[in-house]
Amino acid sequence: MAVGTVVPAAPALSAAERRIEYNIEAGDLGEALKTVSRLSGKEIIFNSEAVLGKNALRLHGTFSADEAVQALLDGTGLTAQFRKDVIIIRGRSEPSRDLTDRSTDQSEIVVTGSRIRGSEPASPITVTTRSDIEKRGITDMGGFARSLVQNFSGGQNPGIPGGGQGGSENVTSSSALNLRGLGADATLTLFNGHRVAYDAISQGVDITAVPLAAVDRVEVVADGSSALYGSDAVGGVANVILRRDYDGALASARWGAATDGGDVEQQYDLVTGRRWSTGGIMSAFDFRHSTPITAGQRSYTQTNDPTETLLNGQTQYSVVLAGHQQLADGLMFEADGQFSRRENDICVNFTATDGCLVSGSKIAVDTQMWTVAPSLRLQTIGGWEAKLAGVIGESRVDQEVDTTFTNVLVEHQSGSYINRIRSVEASAEGPLFRLPGGTARMAAGGGLRNTRFTIDVASIAGGITTPRSDFFVDRNTYYVFGEVSLPIISPSNNISLVERLSITGALRYEDVSRAGKVATPKVGIVFAPSPDIAFKFSWGKSFKAPTLYQTGRPRIGYSQIGETFYSPPSPRPGTVLYLVGGNPDLKPERATSWTATISFTPTIVEGLRIDTSYFRIKYRDRAVSPIPNNSLGFVDIYKKYVTLNPTRAQLLAALAGTSSVSDRGGGDVLSADVVAIVTNYLQNASRQSIEGFDISAEYKLLETPKDQVTLWTAASYLKSNQRLSEGQPTIQLAGTIFQQPHWRATGSVDWRHNNLSLTGTYNHIGGSLDNRIDPSVEVHSYNSFDISAKLDGQSDSGILKGASLTLTLLDIFNEKPPFVRTTSSIGYNYDANNYPSIGRFIGITISKAL
Repeated sequence: MAVGTVVPAAPALSAAERRIEYNIEAGDLGEALKTVSRLSGKEIIFNSEAVLGKNALRLHGTFSADEAVQALLDGTGLTAQFRKDVIIIRGRSEPSRDLTDRSTDQSEIVVTGSRIRGSEPASPITVTTRSDIEKRGITDMGGFARSLVQNFSGGQNPGIPGGGQGGSENVTSSSALNLRGLGADATLTLFNGHRVAYDAISQGVDITAVPLAAVDRVEVVADGSSALYGSDAVGGVANVILRRDYDGALASARWGAATDGGDVEQQYDLVTGRRWSTGGIMSAFDFRHSTPITAGQRSYTQTNDPTETLLNGQTQYSVVLAGHQQLADGLMFEADGQFSRRENDICVNFTATDGCLVSGSKIAVDTQMWTVAPSLRLQTIGGWEAKLAGVIGESRVDQEVDTTFTNVLVEHQSGSYINRIRSVEASAEGPLFRLPGGTARMAAGGGLRNTRFTIDVASIAGGITTPRSDFFVDRNTYYVFGEVSLPIISPSNNISLVERLSITGALRYEDVSRAGKVATPKVGIVFAPSPDIAFKFSWGKSFKAPTLYQTGRPRIGYSQIGETFYSPPSPRPGTVLYLVGGNPDLKPERATSWTATISFTPTIVEGLRIDTSYFRIKYRDRAVSPIPNNSLGFVDIYKKYVTLNPTRAQLLAALAGTSSVSDRGGGDVLSADVVAIVTNYLQNASRQSIEGFDISAEYKLLETPKDQVTLWTAASYLKSNQRLSEGQPTIQLAGTIFQQPHWRATGSVDWRHNNLSLTGTYNHIGGSLDNRIDPSVEVHSYNSFDISAKLDGQSDSGILKGASLTLTLLDIFNEKPPFVRTTSSIGYNYDANNYPSIGRFIGITISKAL
């Protein structure tokens, strides 16, 4: 059930019976329900799509909360179920059996961070609705990902130039969440609670494959969650929840551009749907086109060739379908599917004076992604619910590269990268037994997931076709899981200084083919001494299975001269076999994390909520090439990865897993005097330590029938360091150039007056230390301000009925990214991993309910 509004009930004598005076003008039903909830102190839960486009009549007089809601719903086709402390708005005439059979201290709501209905997760959860995202002037899911203060924009991000900067993976113009800066492959991204195919060569998920128009809300748990969701959820998990119901049609068009040039955008959306008594369906179509930003259009990249691509231009089509149908009493069929296709070009220059068509690479990329996810839910006796769900999906990237030197085409490269997913899962959730604080509940299940990665890259030079990379990896993962929720004390127990106390526990076991077997536990405690404050603590273990590219990538050897190629040289003169590449024997990366949270909702300051969390992660066995510089292979700290004076058997064993050996002066390793083997292929060698805190606050400064003012802010502080391999020094990551900064923060003021809303947003990205060149220097922070204004049409008929106009002004002061030094003639004078190149952007959106 999608939650449109969940407002903490203010302590009062029987909010259901208390009668107060209301003066709510006719208008949007959702806003009217919010007003009743806040003024009455009674919690009202409704599906955000159920009220979209529906208007309420004027409410003037003295009513109880139940009476006010009933009056507002008159003529809308919606019904309400009234309980002691909550009102649930539903879109069908009869409440489901699940609702009627369940006691009032239970809920059907399932949020990310728990598989148990009604459970209060101990991990902190950030819930952002589509409306919240749009109010800040954000128009796609990639922009939302980059706006999260817990997220690092490095890696898979279209704003990173194709020439690379700090490990760019900007090939497909995709955007992947990268919580805590641990890598896109260490953040699990779900769509409607299920997995989708990975993107390109990493295990990141392209969150922009789903258009914002199809999204209901996004729930982000920035805490290790492998005990609940399996591999990849080391930094946390994000769940993109789609609109499930829609009645009518809504079309919108958006145009915009950066005032400094480039990033000219067009976007067109159409959302349609229908609801009926036993189900509903929603469909969304999105078309988006944008032009690139080039170096010649920005003052801080004038030393680069003017054709260099700073921000990719792209054209994308997206389609989403989601729906549900009751097949029989207690049996529900649900399904969602999506398809997207994106085309983009990248220009990578090899010199500062020639364009990529003269000396460089011109890259054209075509990315297609689709997913189909059906499921069956069965309400059984005793309040249990069983679910059978499946997923099938694919992501395909086709890439064409023309490489030119001094105006001569030297190579054409063609490649495809295909990721596939097939999975099936069976699960059940329901009550176990009564405890003093309520009913203990349990969720359990298991499943099978198959993932497959295929890569086929070949180059054509001089009329000869040469395979560059051609392999596939197929992996099966079997898993079982269980979770329990134990409400020890609830408010109904009337215990002094203990308002509520609950304990949750989860355990998951996964068998990942070739990588190994992993068990990951997690426990959580929620303790609230009063309604004003709650203390939460979670501890757990998480893991990330090696990526299919890491395990399938060929291992390559080089025959080198030990006494001249290395510094210091090899202990004995002769040939050195140097090995790099993938490793089929990689084991899962493992992490232990804990998070402590304080939630403060003071009753004396109505409408205020403050959440503060401290987190700590110990991440080990990360897959890395342990020797960062080939020529330093014989430095003493790398001796673990060097075999001196290898035997013939050791040499043959090393060559057995090697696809090819290139002679770099050392000769044929089978006949030469091999004095050492240096194993610098991927190995489980690195350790990371991450800690910091998050804080968020929201305050309803003003709430009247005509005016609402809401203040909101969020900030995150991060410290992290890394030891590449045993014996090496520990180095600082967060706060250094091209890595996630120590501080990120954002805040907004949202004012709504009748049909006009105005939102101002402040964004802060902290500075960093540039320690690449002596002396180290500080890179300044980045601060920008955005404004978004929306005017809704008030007409009840005619062309303006259901129409709205939105004006967006991003980075109104045209803040430039802070200057950084370059270490090459084609480097960039800004940190593209962290700071955007768009500058001031002006956009206008027109929408109309049809």
